[in-house]
Amino acid sequence: MKKLTEIGFKKVGKWSFENSLFQYELNENYTAKNILYSFVIENEIKYIGKSVKTISQRLNGYRKPNISQRTNFRLNNLIIEKLGDRKEVEIYLFEDNAELSYKGKKINLSAGLEDNLIAEFLPEWNYLGKNGKLSERKKVVKIENKEKIMEKVYNEEIIVKIGEAYYNQRFFNIRKKYSELFAKNHLEPIKIQLGENIEKIVIGKINRTANSTGAPRIIMTGIDGIEYENWVQGNFKMRDIFKVEIIEKDLIKLKK
Repeated sequence: MKKLTEIGFKKVGKWSFENSLFQYELNENYTAKNILYSFVIENEIKYIGKSVKTISQRLNGYRKPNISQRTNFRLNNLIIEKLGDRKEVEIYLFEDNAELSYKGKKINLSAGLEDNLIAEFLPEWNYLGKNGKLSERKKVVKIENKEKIMEKVYNEEIIVKIGEAYYNQRFFNIRKKYSELFAKNHLEPIKIQLGENIEKIVIGKINRTANSTGAPRIIMTGIDGIEYENWVQGNFKMRDIFKVEIIEKDLIKLKK
C-alpha cells in the first residue's frame, strides 16, 4: 500500500450504503481524465484500473452496471459483497500530471503504469491477479453447480401473487423451497432487475428474520423502494402475478 501512495495515488473517497442506496463518496470534484484508480480494503489493494473518463464518470459504471458490461457487473458484485461484510472499500486516484513526451508525442503515463502495477501488486479483483483466473477444474465445477441450481429453478417457475401488502409495502416473499438459492446472510444486498430493461436495476436486501420459516423476504427501501413500487403499480393490479428469475444469488429479474 505504501508503494502505491509513493507513486502518487491518494485516497479520494469510498463506497457505501446509505438508506439501502449503493453509492460512492468523493471528498471533492476531480476533473482530471486519463487516470488510474484503485479499490483498497484494509490496506490491501483489491483492484487497479485506468480510465479516459473522470473518476466520477468511471465509478458511475460500477454503481449501476448493465448486465452486459461484465467487468462493471463483476466489480459491482464484489464491492457490494464486501460492504455487506462491513468492510470499508476505499477509492484511490492517480492523476497524470507529468508532462512526458517522446519525439513530440505526449506519453500517457497512466496507460503505461497500469500493466506494471497489476503485475507487481497482483490485485485479487483483476483478472491477471493471483485469484483472478480459475483453474480449468474449478471452472467446470462452478459451471456444473450453476447448471444444477438453474435446473432446479426452471423446473418450476417462482410465481409471486401480488396481494395488498406486496402491492403497497415494497417487499415480497420467496417460498422456503427456494431459500438455498439466495445469499444466506441477513440483510445481504441483492440486485433486482425490473422487467426486461437491463438498465432498470434497484438494490434490495434479503431479510432472513421476517418469516418464521426462514424463507427469504426481499425488501426495498428509499429511492430503490419507490422505483420498485412504481414499477409494480404501473404494470400490475392486485391479485396479478409476476415471475422471479434467479440469475445469481445476488441478482434476480422480475417479469410479467
